Amino acid sequence: MAQGFKYVYNDYGKDPTRITEFLMKNNEAGVAGGAVKLVSGRWTKASGTDAIGGFLTSNVTAGIDQPCEVVLAREGDWYDAAYSGTAAAGFKEGIDVVALATDGLSVDAATVAGGAIAVLSINTEKKTARVKVKNRQFS
Repeated sequence: MAQGFKYVYNDYGKDPTRITEFLMKNNEAGVAGGAVKLVSGRWTKASGTDAIGGFLTSNVTAGIDQPCEVVLAREGDWYDAAYSGTAAAGFKEGIDVVALATDGLSVDAATVAGGAIAVLSINTEKKTARVKVKNRQFS
């Protein structure tokens, strides 16, 4: 099971930017490290080729008006993430159009077109990748 995106460092030495003033979309649960986007003033899961707003810092249970904390996806931020799916031939270091998995917790190695993720390195033994968010919602 994917463990979500884990913040590693920022190229410019900046601390992560945390946002707490927006609630999770009603009746939607979220998992720590899961990619999210802001829609109509609420965080909701990002997947596929969505622009990424950030990543949840903790699990969120489904319910009404659930608070959550999100670390914004910013320029210079690096993340480690699992990759899922059967890797396409183009899933190589340097690709910059990899999609999110449908659960928003991993990189979809099978979809290497139109996605928001750029890949620096791939660890095939652990099935993880060091990535940047290229298509950020707030860039």
